Amino acid sequence: MMNNFSKASHRPDSLIGAIAAFEGIQESCTLLNGPIGCKMYPSYMSSMLTSHPKIVLANYFDDFYFGQNRVPCTYIDQQDFVYGSESKVTRALKQIEQRQHGIIGVINHSGTSIIGDDLSRIIQNSDIKTIAVAVESTGFTGTFASGFQDTVIQILDSITNKTSQKIPMSVNIIGSTIFHYNWENDVAEIKRILELLGIETVSVICAGESLVNLQKAAQAELNVVLNEEYGDRIATYLEAKLGIPSVNLNSSAPYGLSASEIWFKSIADFFKVSCKPITFESCRVRKKCYPALTRASALIDVLRGLPFAIFGDSSQVYSLTSFFYEYLGMLPVAIGVKEVGAKSFESLKQYLAKNLQNISLLINPDQFELLDCLNQTAPSLLFGSSVEKHVSLMLPNPPQFIPITFPYYERVTLTNRPLIGFNGVLTIIEDVLNAI
Repeated sequence: MMNNFSKASHRPDSLIGAIAAFEGIQESCTLLNGPIGCKMYPSYMSSMLTSHPKIVLANYFDDFYFGQNRVPCTYIDQQDFVYGSESKVTRALKQIEQRQHGIIGVINHSGTSIIGDDLSRIIQNSDIKTIAVAVESTGFTGTFASGFQDTVIQILDSITNKTSQKIPMSVNIIGSTIFHYNWENDVAEIKRILELLGIETVSVICAGESLVNLQKAAQAELNVVLNEEYGDRIATYLEAKLGIPSVNLNSSAPYGLSASEIWFKSIADFFKVSCKPITFESCRVRKKCYPALTRASALIDVLRGLPFAIFGDSSQVYSLTSFFYEYLGMLPVAIGVKEVGAKSFESLKQYLAKNLQNISLLINPDQFELLDCLNQTAPSLLFGSSVEKHVSLMLPNPPQFIPITFPYYERVTLTNRPLIGFNGVLTIIEDVLNAI
């Protein structure tokens, strides 16, 4: 069955997505033109999830920062809603420029976007020398993915120019954000396998990347899309503006063996290079997993038919559902899609219609839908975020939980444990076996 879109989303919205785009640039500063309460969460999360080389120990208890070193805000009040926010934005820009950031993002909160202040004019009149990009509106109640993609396109439009000086055998990686769970390890795994194919990564678009590398994005020969929901429109824009073709727009994210093989082979085929490194990686992982899976089957034999529920973005959920069902023999009993990618969601529906017709399929469920679904389906394993984890604890017999998506920041990961790619398969199977 399929429920209608939930009225109460537990995902970050388009404003947080826009902030994530700027905060994904190493030398950036994001100025939120809005009330102070809306800056606390993104400021804290940005500081926790990625470090800025340019940020030094300093006094952040002055105007606009409120003790946090990321995402200053103009703290607009009732008077500003009547007379406008120009004076505060101008003062904030001049103060931020003294901290010598490479780029400043100025984002209107949904409330201030209604006022009609012209951020681009305010920036121009402020006479600052630093590159500044204005986001007049993030889409009000839009999704995190839409706010991220819209803002990335505005950033790239401001800093990139078409160039004929291409870097041979090079790519841009599109479709990851610093708010994604385990994003650094996943990006490192993608780069590792690309290096095995002899392919250079020019830029990871707005995911912990330097401004210099973002400005070099036009020199890449190819764009590769990691997660459709966070990269399809960016890739389309770059192809239209800079003439850079894209691959993997029509495929699921590289989670699990088959999806990883398909994803990386499409890149190898584009550059006409040998797929032997991909075959080697796949065989290496299968060989390493086989003894552990054999022992688990011989001792307890709980994998076959093990009921599980999974919640995440459609490109991720499609890949992992097919991997768990086909490779591990586990049985999905509930599936929830948070961010919908048109192509991957359609592929997911077709896959379920062909193989698993009676599965509960939810779209961005609220807490009540989620609790009701988990009560009815009684999964033994639950894959998702902190939202699903804490809702599941209200069940009489909570399932074992494995994090795969955000928001989830309850685990410190210092080792190289990606979820994506071939080494990601090892991480996932290790987590599953330890959970059961």
